[in-house]
Amino acid sequence: MNDRRDFFKKLGILGLTSVVTKLNSQTISVENILDKISGNSFVLPQLPYAYNALEPFIDEETMRIHHLKHHKAYVDKLNSISSTKFNFEISDQAKCNELKLSNAESTIIKNNLGGHVNHSLFWELLKPNPKADINQPNAKLLDAITKQFGTYESFKKQFSETATKHFGSGWCWLINERGILKIVTTSNQDNPYMPKEISGCHSTSILLALDVWEHAYYLKYQNKRVDYITNWWNIVNWEKSEALYLNSL
Repeated sequence: MNDRRDFFKKLGILGLTSVVTKLNSQTISVENILDKISGNSFVLPQLPYAYNALEPFIDEETMRIHHLKHHKAYVDKLNSISSTKFNFEISDQAKCNELKLSNAESTIIKNNLGGHVNHSLFWELLKPNPKADINQPNAKLLDAITKQFGTYESFKKQFSETATKHFGSGWCWLINERGILKIVTTSNQDNPYMPKEISGCHSTSILLALDVWEHAYYLKYQNKRVDYITNWWNIVNWEKSEALYLNSL
Protein backbone atom coordinates (compact mmCIF):
# COMPACT_ATOMS: atom_id res chain seq x y z
CA MET A 1 0.00 0.00 0.00
CA ASN A 2 2.81 2.40 0.92
CA ASP A 3 4.62 1.52 -2.31
CA ARG A 4 1.56 2.44 -4.37
CA ARG A 5 1.11 5.73 -2.50
CA ASP A 6 4.75 6.67 -3.05
CA PHE A 7 4.50 5.68 -6.71
CA PHE A 8 1.62 8.06 -7.39
CA LYS A 9 3.22 10.90 -5.48
CA LYS A 10 6.46 10.57 -7.44
CA LEU A 11 4.64 10.71 -10.73
CA GLY A 12 3.43 14.26 -10.04
CA ILE A 13 0.11 13.18 -11.51
CA LEU A 14 -1.63 15.35 -14.07
CA GLY A 15 1.14 17.60 -15.35
CA LEU A 16 0.96 18.94 -18.92
CA THR A 17 2.27 15.66 -20.32
CA SER A 18 0.28 12.44 -20.49
CA VAL A 19 0.69 10.01 -17.62
CA VAL A 20 -0.36 6.39 -17.90
CA THR A 21 -1.22 4.74 -14.63
CA LYS A 22 -2.43 1.15 -14.45
CA LEU A 23 -2.80 -1.32 -11.65
CA ASN A 24 -3.42 -5.03 -12.28
CA SER A 25 -3.79 -4.13 -15.97
CA GLN A 26 -6.89 -2.05 -15.18
CA THR A 27 -7.11 1.69 -15.72
CA ILE A 28 -7.71 3.47 -12.42
CA SER A 29 -10.22 6.29 -12.17
CA VAL A 30 -9.85 9.16 -9.75
CA GLU A 31 -12.99 8.04 -7.96
CA ASN A 32 -11.58 4.55 -7.37
CA ILE A 33 -8.06 5.57 -6.45
CA LEU A 34 -9.21 8.07 -3.84
CA ASP A 35 -10.60 5.11 -1.92
CA LYS A 36 -7.20 3.43 -1.97
CA ILE A 37 -4.62 6.15 -1.33
CA SER A 38 -4.42 9.49 0.41
CA GLY A 39 -2.99 12.68 -1.06
CA ASN A 40 -3.94 14.99 -3.90
CA SER A 41 -4.46 14.04 -7.52
CA PHE A 42 -3.80 17.46 -9.01
CA VAL A 43 -0.46 19.09 -8.26
CA LEU A 44 0.55 22.75 -8.22
CA PRO A 45 3.63 22.88 -10.50
CA GLN A 46 6.75 24.68 -9.36
CA LEU A 47 7.71 27.71 -11.39
CA PRO A 48 10.77 27.17 -13.62
CA TYR A 49 12.28 30.43 -12.28
CA ALA A 50 12.28 32.53 -9.11
CA TYR A 51 9.31 34.74 -8.27
CA ASN A 52 11.36 37.87 -8.94
CA ALA A 53 12.98 36.57 -12.14
CA LEU A 54 10.49 38.26 -14.49
CA GLU A 55 11.14 41.74 -13.15
CA PRO A 56 10.89 44.50 -14.17
CA PHE A 57 8.10 43.28 -16.45
CA ILE A 58 6.11 41.31 -13.86
CA ASP A 59 6.84 42.03 -10.21
CA GLU A 60 7.65 39.48 -7.53
CA GLU A 61 4.56 40.12 -5.41
CA THR A 62 2.23 39.58 -8.36
CA MET A 63 3.96 36.31 -9.24
CA ARG A 64 3.75 35.02 -5.65
CA ILE A 65 0.06 35.84 -5.32
CA HIS A 66 -0.75 34.62 -8.82
CA HIS A 67 0.97 31.27 -8.29
CA LEU A 68 0.52 30.56 -4.58
CA LYS A 69 -2.99 31.99 -4.20
CA HIS A 70 -4.85 31.96 -7.52
CA HIS A 71 -3.36 28.88 -9.21
CA LYS A 72 -3.20 26.95 -5.94
CA ALA A 73 -6.88 27.72 -5.33
CA TYR A 74 -7.82 25.96 -8.60
CA VAL A 75 -5.73 22.92 -7.67
CA ASP A 76 -7.16 22.75 -4.15
CA LYS A 77 -10.71 23.02 -5.45
CA LEU A 78 -10.17 20.21 -7.95
CA ASN A 79 -8.78 18.00 -5.21
CA SER A 80 -11.81 18.70 -3.03
CA ILE A 81 -14.18 17.24 -5.64
CA SER A 82 -14.20 13.47 -5.26
CA SER A 83 -16.42 12.86 -8.28
CA THR A 84 -14.23 14.38 -10.99
CA LYS A 85 -14.07 10.90 -12.56
CA PHE A 86 -11.13 11.86 -14.74
CA ASN A 87 -8.95 9.01 -15.86
CA PHE A 88 -5.30 8.99 -14.79
CA GLU A 89 -4.12 7.86 -18.21
CA ILE A 90 -4.94 11.09 -20.03
CA SER A 91 -3.31 14.49 -19.61
CA ASP A 92 -4.78 17.62 -18.09
CA GLN A 93 -5.26 19.21 -21.50
CA ALA A 94 -7.01 16.08 -22.80
CA LYS A 95 -9.33 16.24 -19.81
CA CYS A 96 -10.37 19.70 -20.98
CA ASN A 97 -11.47 18.15 -24.26
CA GLU A 98 -13.47 15.53 -22.35
CA LEU A 99 -15.56 18.12 -20.55
CA LYS A 100 -19.32 17.94 -20.84
CA LEU A 101 -21.34 20.54 -18.97
CA SER A 102 -24.38 18.79 -17.58
CA ASN A 103 -24.77 20.16 -14.08
CA ALA A 104 -23.47 22.71 -11.61
CA GLU A 105 -20.61 20.47 -10.48
CA SER A 106 -19.44 20.10 -14.08
CA THR A 107 -19.17 23.88 -14.31
CA ILE A 108 -17.09 23.96 -11.13
CA ILE A 109 -14.77 21.31 -12.59
CA LYS A 110 -14.51 23.22 -15.88
CA ASN A 111 -13.61 26.50 -14.22
CA ASN A 112 -10.97 25.03 -11.94
CA LEU A 113 -9.52 22.54 -14.41
CA GLY A 114 -9.25 25.38 -16.92
CA GLY A 115 -7.53 27.56 -14.34
CA HIS A 116 -5.05 24.81 -13.56
CA VAL A 117 -4.26 23.94 -17.18
CA ASN A 118 -4.09 27.55 -18.36
CA HIS A 119 -1.71 28.65 -15.63
CA SER A 120 0.49 25.56 -15.92
CA LEU A 121 1.03 26.44 -19.57
CA PHE A 122 1.32 30.18 -18.92
CA TRP A 123 4.25 29.73 -16.49
CA GLU A 124 6.18 27.68 -19.02
CA LEU A 125 5.63 30.26 -21.75
CA LEU A 126 7.42 32.95 -19.73
CA LYS A 127 11.16 33.35 -19.25
CA PRO A 128 13.44 35.87 -17.49
CA ASN A 129 14.91 38.70 -19.55
CA PRO A 130 16.70 40.90 -16.99
CA LYS A 131 18.67 42.86 -19.60
CA ALA A 132 15.56 43.54 -21.68
CA ASP A 133 17.20 42.02 -24.74
CA ILE A 134 15.26 41.93 -27.99
CA ASN A 135 12.93 38.95 -27.79
CA GLN A 136 11.37 37.35 -30.85
CA PRO A 137 10.38 33.91 -32.18
CA ASN A 138 12.91 31.37 -33.37
CA ALA A 139 13.36 30.76 -37.09
CA LYS A 140 10.71 28.12 -37.88
CA LEU A 141 7.96 29.69 -35.80
CA LEU A 142 8.92 33.13 -37.08
CA ASP A 143 8.54 31.87 -40.64
CA ALA A 144 5.09 30.49 -39.84
CA ILE A 145 4.01 33.74 -38.17
CA THR A 146 5.31 35.81 -41.08
CA LYS A 147 3.52 33.57 -43.57
CA GLN A 148 0.22 33.91 -41.71
CA PHE A 149 0.32 37.55 -40.58
CA GLY A 150 2.65 39.25 -43.06
CA THR A 151 5.27 40.40 -40.55
CA TYR A 152 6.15 39.69 -36.95
CA GLU A 153 5.29 43.29 -36.03
CA SER A 154 1.89 42.91 -37.67
CA PHE A 155 1.30 39.76 -35.64
CA LYS A 156 2.32 41.48 -32.39
CA LYS A 157 0.00 44.37 -33.13
CA GLN A 158 -2.95 42.09 -33.88
CA PHE A 159 -2.34 39.87 -30.85
CA SER A 160 -1.92 42.87 -28.53
CA GLU A 161 -5.06 44.57 -29.79
CA THR A 162 -7.07 41.37 -29.46
CA ALA A 163 -5.87 40.84 -25.89
CA THR A 164 -6.46 44.48 -24.97
CA LYS A 165 -9.99 44.54 -26.33
CA HIS A 166 -11.08 41.26 -24.73
CA PHE A 167 -13.92 42.20 -22.42
CA GLY A 168 -13.54 41.20 -18.80
CA SER A 169 -11.43 38.33 -17.52
CA GLY A 170 -9.98 35.75 -19.85
CA TRP A 171 -7.09 34.67 -22.04
CA CYS A 172 -5.58 35.43 -25.43
CA TRP A 173 -4.07 32.55 -27.39
CA LEU A 174 -2.08 31.79 -30.51
CA ILE A 175 -3.24 28.41 -31.78
CA ASN A 176 -2.35 26.16 -34.69
CA GLU A 177 -5.61 24.98 -36.21
CA ARG A 178 -4.85 22.44 -38.92
CA GLY A 179 -1.82 24.33 -40.16
CA ILE A 180 -3.37 27.79 -39.83
CA LEU A 181 -2.17 30.07 -37.03
CA LYS A 182 -5.01 31.96 -35.35
CA ILE A 183 -5.34 34.50 -32.57
CA VAL A 184 -8.34 33.76 -30.34
CA THR A 185 -9.62 34.67 -26.90
CA THR A 186 -11.62 32.79 -24.29
CA SER A 187 -13.53 34.04 -21.28
CA ASN A 188 -12.74 33.33 -17.65
CA GLN A 189 -10.69 30.08 -17.44
CA ASP A 190 -11.91 28.49 -20.68
CA ASN A 191 -9.28 27.41 -23.21
CA PRO A 192 -9.07 26.11 -26.79
CA TYR A 193 -8.53 22.55 -25.57
CA MET A 194 -12.17 22.53 -24.47
CA PRO A 195 -14.98 21.65 -26.91
CA LYS A 196 -15.92 24.54 -29.19
CA GLU A 197 -19.44 24.67 -27.77
CA ILE A 198 -17.90 25.51 -24.38
CA SER A 199 -15.02 27.86 -25.22
CA GLY A 200 -16.06 29.21 -28.62
CA CYS A 201 -12.93 27.87 -30.31
CA HIS A 202 -11.03 24.60 -30.40
CA SER A 203 -7.47 23.44 -31.01
CA THR A 204 -5.18 20.81 -29.57
CA SER A 205 -2.18 23.03 -30.35
CA ILE A 206 -1.73 26.15 -28.21
CA LEU A 207 1.45 28.09 -29.02
CA LEU A 208 1.06 31.20 -26.83
CA ALA A 209 -1.01 31.95 -23.75
CA LEU A 210 -1.59 35.38 -22.22
CA ASP A 211 -3.52 35.79 -18.99
CA VAL A 212 -5.58 39.01 -19.09
CA TRP A 213 -7.32 38.56 -15.75
CA GLU A 214 -6.71 41.66 -13.62
CA HIS A 215 -4.95 39.60 -10.95
CA ALA A 216 -2.18 38.94 -13.48
CA TYR A 217 -1.16 42.59 -13.65
CA TYR A 218 -3.16 44.90 -11.38
CA LEU A 219 -0.61 45.34 -8.57
CA LYS A 220 1.96 46.78 -10.99
CA TYR A 221 -0.11 48.17 -13.84
CA GLN A 222 -3.45 48.96 -12.16
CA ASN A 223 -6.01 49.27 -14.97
CA LYS A 224 -3.41 49.69 -17.73
CA ARG A 225 -3.78 46.34 -19.45
CA VAL A 226 -2.10 47.66 -22.59
CA ASP A 227 1.12 48.42 -20.66
CA TYR A 228 1.11 44.93 -19.17
CA ILE A 229 0.73 43.39 -22.63
CA THR A 230 3.45 45.60 -24.11
CA ASN A 231 5.91 44.47 -21.44
CA TRP A 232 4.81 40.84 -21.62
CA TRP A 233 6.41 40.52 -25.06
CA ASN A 234 9.82 40.94 -23.39
CA ILE A 235 9.41 37.72 -21.39
CA VAL A 236 7.69 35.38 -23.85
CA ASN A 237 9.47 32.03 -23.89
CA TRP A 238 9.78 31.63 -27.65
CA GLU A 239 11.84 28.45 -27.31
CA LYS A 240 8.90 26.77 -25.58
CA SER A 241 6.47 28.27 -28.07
CA GLU A 242 8.43 26.96 -31.03
CA ALA A 243 8.67 23.51 -29.43
CA LEU A 244 4.88 23.49 -29.14
CA TYR A 245 4.62 24.59 -32.78
CA LEU A 246 6.98 21.87 -34.04
CA ASN A 247 5.11 19.30 -31.98
CA SER A 248 1.87 20.36 -33.67
CA LEU A 249 3.12 19.71 -37.20
